[in-house]
Amino acid sequence: MIEARLARMTLEQKIGQLMVIGFDGVTYDAGLREMVEKRQVGGVIFFARNVESPSQVANLTNEFQASAVKASGLGLLIAIDQEGGRVARLTANKGFTEFPGAMALSATAQDAAVAAENVRLAAQAMAAEMRAVGINTDFSPDLDVNNNPANPVIGVRSFSSDPARVALLGTAFIDGLQRGGVLAFGKHFPGHGDTGTDSHLELPIVNHPRARLDAVEFVPFKAAIAAGVAGIMSAHVSFPTIDDTTGLPGTLSAKVLTGLLRDQLHFDGLVVTDSLEMGALGRSGFPVPRAAARALQAGADLLLFNSGYKLHQAAIDQIVADVHTGIIPIARLDQAVRRVLLAKERYGLLQSAPADPTKAAEICASPAHRNLAAKLAAESISLLRDPAAVLPLAKGAKPVVIAVPAAAKLAELIGGIEVRVGDNPAERDITAALAAVRAHPGATVIVTLAGANASRRQTELAQKVIAAGSPVVLVALREPYDLLALAGERGARAAPTLVATYGSNPPSTLPALAAVLRGDAKPTGHLPVELPGLLPLGAGLVDFAKR
Repeated sequence: MIEARLARMTLEQKIGQLMVIGFDGVTYDAGLREMVEKRQVGGVIFFARNVESPSQVANLTNEFQASAVKASGLGLLIAIDQEGGRVARLTANKGFTEFPGAMALSATAQDAAVAAENVRLAAQAMAAEMRAVGINTDFSPDLDVNNNPANPVIGVRSFSSDPARVALLGTAFIDGLQRGGVLAFGKHFPGHGDTGTDSHLELPIVNHPRARLDAVEFVPFKAAIAAGVAGIMSAHVSFPTIDDTTGLPGTLSAKVLTGLLRDQLHFDGLVVTDSLEMGALGRSGFPVPRAAARALQAGADLLLFNSGYKLHQAAIDQIVADVHTGIIPIARLDQAVRRVLLAKERYGLLQSAPADPTKAAEICASPAHRNLAAKLAAESISLLRDPAAVLPLAKGAKPVVIAVPAAAKLAELIGGIEVRVGDNPAERDITAALAAVRAHPGATVIVTLAGANASRRQTELAQKVIAAGSPVVLVALREPYDLLALAGERGARAAPTLVATYGSNPPSTLPALAAVLRGDAKPTGHLPVELPGLLPLGAGLVDFAKR
């Protein structure tokens, strides 16, 4: 059946099936309709800008699928980036359940097997909500081993700095999604965890020898392949050990996508590119149309685009030209199309059942899902160190809360005195914070951090507050690495108390943090990454120090 269908397809129809495109707005506009019906694209991706409510998404995906099947007889891959935590397009304010991100889920238990079960439960619930609105493909989980504290783009999106833990929890996430009928795509191959450059902006380079890559970066991807992951997303990262072509991102390298992933690691599922508009490609001399053609030539099966129908058409034109000139062999094109068709057949997407908008509104943000998200968020709160037994806060105490934007309402939740500051605090923010500390001598000061590792001013504010002499609790609301530059201030016994939440999503995270600060709940989380020179992986106090 697949071979007969492939034989009937025109060159343009084949190329269309390899494209997963973004769009603007919340309706099925004329430009998108042309791409679906005339160009016969293989998939559509949702971003936050396309989501209003469960019923709106369900109705829209039904329109997409009916239109595609009528035009080509082929259903669409309807995709999204729904990792949980900071990468979530289906959010609570739009009627969905938000779950903790990868690192927070990993922190819920020191025992990796217990954490893996928590991950599986979260992924199953996420899959149920996605399928309820007609989304069948999730570009998740993140399988990067985050062992670089300066990583600006992965961080808490990673499960751990331990390859084995990432592998176990990553495969649990894959299992939860795919049992729920959603295709999982592990990312970002061969590994984006040890980079200090954001590939959205420029090309990162990972220079590790092959032995190190085998021992660290490749471990979760090998596990995902063995677990039957539907797809793998490529990284716009250069790996000179694998392909020494100067300035060539892995997404565009045949040695990475074919030689390594296909021939050596024996992956036979779908390979999708990361978004082709990212700076790592453009600044390396590969504008979108050229990047799309080069990625297909290198071994990608699905080409991922943001919005811009003229840009999508330009990519089609470039691939047509490269096929006609023999730069892209027709056998390579057919191989990619065949994989897409086989995946759609295998996962029942050639003509999938329509979503029920009424039922979608019942499944999404159901009490069971919201309770699970809140439970997992509470279990992730980690008390990493409390040498002076500052926590829990004394009953009736009014702590001073230095609140970055992500900590909005924390002071209210703990009955504190709030001083709002920016993520990159101005001098007036620092002055106001110090004034509040001096105005309340002896009061515990809660200093919230979000991106301090990359913000000199945020770090400066925290250092000055610590130096003022009051008891200090440092709360890393995002990356626990924010604690590294500040944890050693003022000596062993007077050093600040350290708490990590691994993100401020879902909405239940701040209340869970407040419960631990007040002593209404015990801390149960454990650090999923090593903080070099400070704390080992697995650190975490499961009770408060004796007073």
